[in-house]
Amino acid sequence: MYDDQNQQYQEHLSNMDRPIPGQSLTEDPDTSEAYVSAPEYTKPQEALDYLFTVLSSEESYVPMMSALAQNSTIMEMTQMILYSGFNEGKWNPDLMMLLIEPTAYMIMALAERANVDYVVTNDEEDDMFGATLGSDRLEALQSNEVPEGAEDIDAKVAAADLPSLMSKPEAPPPDSPPSLMGRQ
Repeated sequence: MYDDQNQQYQEHLSNMDRPIPGQSLTEDPDTSEAYVSAPEYTKPQEALDYLFTVLSSEESYVPMMSALAQNSTIMEMTQMILYSGFNEGKWNPDLMMLLIEPTAYMIMALAERANVDYVVTNDEEDDMFGATLGSDRLEALQSNEVPEGAEDIDAKVAAADLPSLMSKPEAPPPDSPPSLMGRQ
């Protein structure tokens, strides 16, 4: 029985129409898809600057506000914008996940400036790109509140007395065993 199930499993895997692992590494770099090559933006702030420029441009701003006025949600717009940026090779999936919340806030700010009533999310939308938003984060997005403690993060980091990772390590206590990585 086990061999029969294993045979069926192997047949199923061999019939799947999918790229083999590493196939993207063998494609011609001149004709490959944009998302296969290195992303254009790797730092969140640079990507956010780009997004703000694009979202506030007239060719994007007017259609986006009219879509929001016709009951599109903020999170639908965010998902569409970020996923199209990924397909264009602007950022990788990790950076795309980091950009969800700031992009949603940007769209909300632009909608408020245009006096467009908006809906953050529908009841059916419980996740964004597979990442479930916690109810507290979703409520904060919907109420436009600044998350608690966000104001003084810089002060907390500056006040923390942390040694530099590049500083010389302290000498080990005299009764500790010798390090396996230490010089002999």
